[in-house]
Amino acid sequence: MFSTVIFDLDGTICHHKASYPKIFYEIFAEQFNKHSNIWLRHMMHNGEHSGIEAVHACFPNMSPSHQQQALKTFTDRWAACQTPYAGVFDAIVLLRSHYNCQIGVMTNGPSQFQWAVMNKLRVLDHVDFAYASGDAFPAECKPSVALLRKLEVRHNFSPETALFIGDNPQKDILPAREAGWQALHVSPHDKAADPLPLSTFQDAIASHAKLELNWSSLTL
Repeated sequence: MFSTVIFDLDGTICHHKASYPKIFYEIFAEQFNKHSNIWLRHMMHNGEHSGIEAVHACFPNMSPSHQQQALKTFTDRWAACQTPYAGVFDAIVLLRSHYNCQIGVMTNGPSQFQWAVMNKLRVLDHVDFAYASGDAFPAECKPSVALLRKLEVRHNFSPETALFIGDNPQKDILPAREAGWQALHVSPHDKAADPLPLSTFQDAIASHAKLELNWSSLTL
């Protein structure tokens, strides 16, 4: 049914247990809301970027070495606050086995920032490939049909055999459907849940329904 299943990262595979503004203040000693527009514009733009661009823009008087150290400290602190949803990696094993498919991750964000999270979670131990939008490839943010086309070419699959799983309807779900992929809008949680048969999972894909689930409940 699927040759390729691609997951979003934040809010789909993992969630955070800390306040972004609080950590920002701890590292930079200034309120996040004072810098948020500039910071987010540089953190989320199209093209290859590491995250240092946002530090340059918000704190131009900081020395280059301090800028680099601040970004590293911030990304390490933020990554340490990420935790995978219960059972998500077991669910990936189940999906790979059932569909005999490759599994990937596509997340928005600067390369250094997002890879700090993915390395902390050991994402590459569980999937076949993973990208942040700020990587040299694909150097493009969701939502983007063109981004999905890049993934099709790089990993040799066709749109009708692809599934995108994500928590954001605008960035994850709509562009996937526009590209001719199947898509599943999920709202993961860690609360106790009854077993979720894969048939229900597939029904949600077919009906375009939002699926609230504990990943550890997914079963054949």
